[in-house]
Amino acid sequence: MIFIPEKEAPAATSFGDALLRGVPRAYALLFFSGDARLGWWVLALTLFSPGIGLCGLGAAVAAVALGWVLGYDRSHLRNGFMVFNPLLVGLSVGWLDYCHAFPAPVLALLWSAAVLGGFFVSAMLEAWVGWHFGLSAHSLPSVAVSYAVYLAVHHLYGAPIPPPMPLDGLLTFPFQPYEASFFKALCQSFGSIFFQSQPLPGLLLLVALALLSPLTTLVASGAFAAGLFALQTLGLPANALQMVGGFNLLLCGIALGSSYFVTSFSSVLLALLASVCTAILGVALASGLLNFHLPASALPYNAVVLVVLYALRQRLKAGGLVPSPTPGLLPESTARQVLLHSRRFPDVNTPALCVPFDEARVVTQGFSGKLTHRGKWQHALDFEGGAEGGRHTGSGAELSDYPVFNTPVLAPTGGLVVYTEAGIPDNQPGQNNPDQNWGNCVVLHAEAGWYVLLAHFKQDGVLVSAGQVVERGQLLGYCGNSGRSPVPHLHLNMQVNGFLGAPTLPFCLKHFIEETPGERPLFRTSGVPEGRAVVRPSTSNTALRELFQGWLPGEYRYRITGEKGQSHEESLRLDFDEAGRFRLRSNRYAAHLTAFVSDGVFFCTEFSGPSQSVLAWLAAGLARVPCISDEGVGWLDQISSVPFRPQVLRWLCDLGEPFFGPFLLPYRYRFGNEPGGFSVLAEAAMDHPPSQSPREVACSLQPRQGVVRVAVRLCNDRTFLAELVHYQPFAS
Repeated sequence: MIFIPEKEAPAATSFGDALLRGVPRAYALLFFSGDARLGWWVLALTLFSPGIGLCGLGAAVAAVALGWVLGYDRSHLRNGFMVFNPLLVGLSVGWLDYCHAFPAPVLALLWSAAVLGGFFVSAMLEAWVGWHFGLSAHSLPSVAVSYAVYLAVHHLYGAPIPPPMPLDGLLTFPFQPYEASFFKALCQSFGSIFFQSQPLPGLLLLVALALLSPLTTLVASGAFAAGLFALQTLGLPANALQMVGGFNLLLCGIALGSSYFVTSFSSVLLALLASVCTAILGVALASGLLNFHLPASALPYNAVVLVVLYALRQRLKAGGLVPSPTPGLLPESTARQVLLHSRRFPDVNTPALCVPFDEARVVTQGFSGKLTHRGKWQHALDFEGGAEGGRHTGSGAELSDYPVFNTPVLAPTGGLVVYTEAGIPDNQPGQNNPDQNWGNCVVLHAEAGWYVLLAHFKQDGVLVSAGQVVERGQLLGYCGNSGRSPVPHLHLNMQVNGFLGAPTLPFCLKHFIEETPGERPLFRTSGVPEGRAVVRPSTSNTALRELFQGWLPGEYRYRITGEKGQSHEESLRLDFDEAGRFRLRSNRYAAHLTAFVSDGVFFCTEFSGPSQSVLAWLAAGLARVPCISDEGVGWLDQISSVPFRPQVLRWLCDLGEPFFGPFLLPYRYRFGNEPGGFSVLAEAAMDHPPSQSPREVACSLQPRQGVVRVAVRLCNDRTFLAELVHYQPFAS
């Protein structure tokens, strides 16, 4: 089991609402999912054996009622977290009743004691395991309580011998070839997760899971095959799989291959190896527990998964196994989100500095430069003037011939000044001073903990002193030609400590404009400019930033008109999640979009839904909007192409993206003219995009109303116009 927070956690809810939310989610948690649709389907499948199914359903209802009355966290009831283990205990008691046909009073007594014990043991173990190991107890509470019930029942009634289930013969294979035997065993193992050992319920679950999440089905089946192969390789008898419990192999694969970690080659390999370990441990436990008349139950998978998770918690970095950022979300969506974010925001974990000047500069030496940026000092940038011409005017024999000389140097980040040097004379052009390598310089201890060196200031041109606190953009001094500097320039690097000559650290610049001759200037949210690149700071646009920050919650109704005049309406509900991000949902389609403003840039993320929704066009047209006022500047971004592809291709993309990378649609963006507001123009930047994807999107924005107009031209040349016709704020 994995803790899955609710997507929506209402401030107040009724007991009936907690039941309708918590019970199906408890069934879905059997497969590490928070999808209520899967939960309802599993609940229905448990009723193939009505006695077992009703015992489980009654246990789930009783757990919600017990938690509600005793005052437990109601969000843990709504998301099924506190219902999951009592549900399993109820199903196990139902299975024992199926084997022994208890008298009604005995069944009622056993069921009540087991469910009560399952609830409290679950609450205790979840708290204890979470406190000491930072993990979920999974289904260990239900295993512990079920073992107690098994021992009592064995003492009173003997070993449980299940009679044939009524639907055992509905899924048969005439000649039982290897493939059919494997498939039948797979179906039986899926069914045994909810105590249905007959193949048909397992087959129906397998089909539903494949339709909902083909990636989960693929990983689970692969782990099952790996575990089965291990048992066969060891020469174990045919009933070994029944001893181990095939469901252990499936759950191990789902947990490690697609739930706790983002699905990838590494996670699948981990799932396969862990499944082999689960199979071997299952044989050992089944043999040892046989003396106590107990089955292996879910103990093998719980032990392996918890050991692996705790061991991996000791890593210093994620490596090839990336923890899932969205527990309970479909692994296809999680993988797509992580891969897309890694492409869109490659510098998200890299320290960032602002451009330390207020005019255009040429990067004359970048990271791993040919002159001095080598070895321990490879992460550094040198800036010179001459962005609009040569590096100097006149003969270049005088310092005044260099445009960068005596120009302001600004703080690239806020922080504390820890060291300064100001008295070293400036070199004449062409001369050098290697004995005082850094020349006049300033070392900052940034607010985020980094150390930043700015070097080669003008003699007496450092205007700050050690111990002074500076803000980002504050004047530090003037650029010069001191130290190891044959021509005036500014040196910038981030380093491990505050001493001169300390090894450098990787960093990037943020919110700068890069200019290339003959092309539109390009705004970059972050990045490391290459040598000879011309960069300059961007200019913040307060009005555009306030427009996005003032986008009001409520219901926005749009009229969508096609090229032939046909029209329909779509309403979008805008509110905010617990992190303060915009959350937009369509009332017409199953579509939603998340957006946020960060450091003066508006981003759209996490779109899902059909391509005909207005939200799909917003995801493309407003993927990234910098709140800047620089004219003639463009920028680039990319979105997932999967929502715009046919259903069959979407299914193939779901399977392929975690292993071969995201399928992307790149766009070029620029600002247009909009009276009283702003407009953003987007154009597809690839040769053969999907026919249903937008080729051109024009979004018009107005203060307090947000997006008032969206004009779209698809790649199949169909055109649509969405216009805001009504806004209704939410009732306070």
